[in-house]
Amino acid sequence: MKAIFGNGQSVEYLRAVETEEYWGGSSRRTLTFTCAANACGVDALNEILGEADNVRTLALENEELGVTNCYEGYTMKLSVGVARELAQPESPDSPAVYEDRLVFKLGMPTFIERQLQRLGVQTV
Repeated sequence: MKAIFGNGQSVEYLRAVETEEYWGGSSRRTLTFTCAANACGVDALNEILGEADNVRTLALENEELGVTNCYEGYTMKLSVGVARELAQPESPDSPAVYEDRLVFKLGMPTFIERQLQRLGVQTV
């Protein structure tokens, strides 16, 4: 599966989850992507996500199913980093196995934040 950004660059991801979270004093929609640790460098991803135009429109493409979903308005970079994820649970015969994953989260500005941006007021 592939996330395609507004500038044409893409990142292979394992899982994408859209939820609503409380962040920055407001409840907002978020998109959280989990990628293989070597899918992209953290610095390169930070550079892509740093430009609002790159993430204003996101296309999530699943070539296996032939489906492309488009998301608009997730212009806030909330987090980017490497996290440990359970790959194989512990069993009586072997210990748990953890793997590094590249995780990044994008947020959608609230209605009030979007209106303030239109007026030219810096919100975040």
